[in-house]
This record gives sequence, structure tokens and C-alpha cells, in this order.
Amino acid sequence: MDYNKIPSFIRESVILDASDLSRLTSIDDIPSDQEVDAIRSIPEIQELLNAFIGDVSTRTTHLEIKAKERIAANDIPMAWKVLLL
Repeated sequence: MDYNKIPSFIRESVILDASDLSRLTSIDDIPSDQEVDAIRSIPEIQELLNAFIGDVSTRTTHLEIKAKERIAANDIPMAWKVLLL
């Protein structure tokens, strides 16, 4: 994937560094909306989403931290899904 295809809200993250962004480009296609929605039922993700209802900024920060953890674990598809929630 081309770096410029990464959505701007991800490229402008203060949590993800250049190395993280580079690793995000290792996949061919961004996950579909259905793939992203499917992870909402994972208890860990559900807990994170519920913890910050009404506080979009904090929720976004914690989702980016979770995505960074998935990148570090070399689970790039899951990192993408978390970022796109």
C-alpha cells in the first residue's frame, strides 16, 4: 500500500511514529467496514470502546495505543481494524 493511502487522521497521529506508519503500509488493502465491525464484539475492544463513551479524543488516543501494541506484535491487520473503529 502506498503511504498516501493511509487516512490523514492516522498519518497525523501523535501516538504512531514513522516506523509504525511504514509497517501499516505492508498490507495490500485496508480492512472493509464489515471486518472492522466484526472486532467490536471482542471483549478487550468492547471494554475499551465502552470506557470512553462521550470522550472521543480519549477513546481515539487509547485506540491508537492499542493499534501500536498490535503493530509491535506484527498483527498489522488487527492494528488497521482498531484504528478504523
